[in-house]
Amino acid sequence: MRTKRILSGIRTTGPLHLGHYFGALRNWVELQNSDEYECFFLLADIQALTTHFDRVAEMQTSMCEVALDFLAVGLDPGKSHFVLQSQVPELAELTMYFSMFTTLKSLQNNPTIKDELKKQKEVYYGFVGYPVSQAADILLFTTTPPRLGEKLLVPVGQDQVPHLESTRCTAQKFNSLYGETFVIPDTLIGEIPRLPGLDMQKMGKSADNAIFLKDDPDSIRKKVMSAFTDPKKIRADDPGHPDGCAIFQYYTALAPELMQDVETKCIAGELGCVADKKRLSEILIDFLNPIRERRQHFEKNPDIVNQAIRKGTERAREIAAITMKAVRSAMNIDYLDIFKT
Repeated sequence: MRTKRILSGIRTTGPLHLGHYFGALRNWVELQNSDEYECFFLLADIQALTTHFDRVAEMQTSMCEVALDFLAVGLDPGKSHFVLQSQVPELAELTMYFSMFTTLKSLQNNPTIKDELKKQKEVYYGFVGYPVSQAADILLFTTTPPRLGEKLLVPVGQDQVPHLESTRCTAQKFNSLYGETFVIPDTLIGEIPRLPGLDMQKMGKSADNAIFLKDDPDSIRKKVMSAFTDPKKIRADDPGHPDGCAIFQYYTALAPELMQDVETKCIAGELGCVADKKRLSEILIDFLNPIRERRQHFEKNPDIVNQAIRKGTERAREIAAITMKAVRSAMNIDYLDIFKT
């Protein structure tokens, strides 16, 4: 039996893009295929409601889009568990218990929440409580009681480490209050290239600056040809500045072996932006073709998708029952004398 568990997830707000692939999915596939971990990948539909509470008509379609992308990139339900968040009610229960000893100040100091509080006039309770929900998502998959050598790992990039720290604090606080119940999760830090959007801003599903894993060749070419490039390079033979060009950033992830040549020729004025965009378009098409073809296969076989979600969620419920039994016992709210089973 594997003694290490991996937990990560993505909010189900629509189809996934290249930023998701290089930021998370590629690493997940490698972890899954190492056979060293029992992997749980969350289809975070409840957390999607923090920003999409008024778009519930899209919820089921959006969730299926993410599940299809999971399968298309190589996540294997025979090796990993796809967990549909809303179908594990123990997550909501654990979130509520954690919220009882989580201070408002600690939530307001969370980097993501703090940023949003500055930008928005109205911030909703569900969004502010996101770190509490996230802690429950992770810690539900602990082993109880904690045993020597057993680990709970969360794959993150270096810039995401502070976000996991609040979950670690929650586990430590619970253990301090009620006794050793949770394994303290560790970060599994990877080198994650950050792809900007085609406009050099953060790539986003709704920002109209993303290349989606399901995009067809014509869509890819059209999007890449509209991408932001060096504004100072007016003519093809003008010297370029690769660091300020969205196209150049994509070579880091997709064709690192070409970076030196592209950079040298761009700076020397020997590579025009249009020619560079055409080359990158074909690189992207070749890269995404097999992913898109696998996705189309699973779209035609929805039973495979549904079975993957059911099976993974059932496994999560098995673990959840064990974890919550330990949590209720630790908090002295199991009432075994009254509710004997």
